[in-house]
Amino acid sequence: MTMRKYLVLSVLGVCVLVLAPVTSAFAGGSTFYAGKNSQGQTLLFSVDQTASGPQFDPFFTTMVVHCPATGNTFKAEFVFIGFQIPIKNGKFKLTLNDLSDRFSWSGTITPTKASGPESFDLAAFDRGTGLQDCATGPVSWAAKALSAAGKTAAPGASYRATITKESDGSVHYAVTHG
Repeated sequence: MTMRKYLVLSVLGVCVLVLAPVTSAFAGGSTFYAGKNSQGQTLLFSVDQTASGPQFDPFFTTMVVHCPATGNTFKAEFVFIGFQIPIKNGKFKLTLNDLSDRFSWSGTITPTKASGPESFDLAAFDRGTGLQDCATGPVSWAAKALSAAGKTAAPGASYRATITKESDGSVHYAVTHG
């Protein structure tokens, strides 16, 4: 009987540890925002009210990238999993730097709307032996708070970058074509 009691307590303890972060993340609810950037591409995120304050929780954004040396143009879609960026004084900033690329999404959020800049730069080979900066340039975006759950599908893109932030803070990228 004693062994069974400890087993039940251990299982309950694990459940509390697993579920506690999930329940605290949505303690005050979420507001979803949908919008477009100045390139006409869609974006979606939420503001989650957590015990540690409001958090910017990005779902996806898409941008058109131009490569000056080769003349290539492609859509890059960024899908986020596990990110919660603190919102301070109504502002947030998400910047991801890597060896070959830089992603930035920032803005100002109110209860009804949000706006700001986003950008992406990618170091890529040109047709010779040099490098070129494939970039979006400064892209402005605007979004409105959704009053009810709606259907917003991620748009098609040439490349999809799924960016996952693990609980230990490490960030992983997975890029797929088409």
